[in-house]
Amino acid sequence: MADLTQALVARLLAAPAVAAIAGAKVHWSKVPQGTALPYVRLQVVSDPRTQHLKGYDAGRQTRVQADCFAAGYGQARTLALALIEAMALPAEIAGVRFGRTRAEGPRDLGEDAPAGFIHRMSVDLLIEHTTI
Repeated sequence: MADLTQALVARLLAAPAVAAIAGAKVHWSKVPQGTALPYVRLQVVSDPRTQHLKGYDAGRQTRVQADCFAAGYGQARTLALALIEAMALPAEIAGVRFGRTRAEGPRDLGEDAPAGFIHRMSVDLLIEHTTI
């Protein structure tokens, strides 16, 4: 069975604008210690499953929070905008049919860290999808 998490990472890594900035550094939930900036961290915020009298609907809308980390504000914002653009059009990747994706953000959530200030742009992706 297809998996949204794997398909979403594959889709973002295949997007030239995202890969040009983050390379292969797109991670779910936990980023490996020592990962160099810039990178993307993804996590599912909500995943409601609508249903009718015969069971669950095949289509779903999952909210994924995508945090884009970088050393500079401009690079974090550019990465966030590239990520939004990569999700703008419907696509089929790794057994998942991506429909319309709405984006909320980016929100500037930079933070102090032991190594200095880290810029973080957070985007909520409301992804309509169906497994094939």
